[in-house]
Amino acid sequence: MKNLKVIGMLGLMAISAGVSTCGGVTDSRESARDKATKATCDRYQTCGLIGTDAGDAYVTYDSCSIDWTNNWEGAWPILTCTAINQSGLNVCLSAIAATDCTSIIDFFQTLGKCEQVDVCVAPPPPDGG
Repeated sequence: MKNLKVIGMLGLMAISAGVSTCGGVTDSRESARDKATKATCDRYQTCGLIGTDAGDAYVTYDSCSIDWTNNWEGAWPILTCTAINQSGLNVCLSAIAATDCTSIIDFFQTLGKCEQVDVCVAPPPPDGG
């Protein structure tokens, strides 16, 4: 069962690094990234995937945080994620917190709720002429 957990969480990490933008803004991009990092690492911890056992995804919570800060930074890049759609971020954070530890399908469904298109507000188009 633990191997399925690791595969699912690693799949979540790998795919979210290459994730794509819309709407009511309150959080900064950095704040959203940090909230998503905490939610993700809290989920890893709840799923029993942080520790020194074989099959654990991370040895420490801090190592999880470093990796996921980078993953969310890549998923919501500053050039195309100029502001945060608060309702989209809330859906993403709720999905992370509720992700089933043993279902790879659920991990992929979570990813679909944390895409740039859902969480970010795109920059305004340049003045055309």
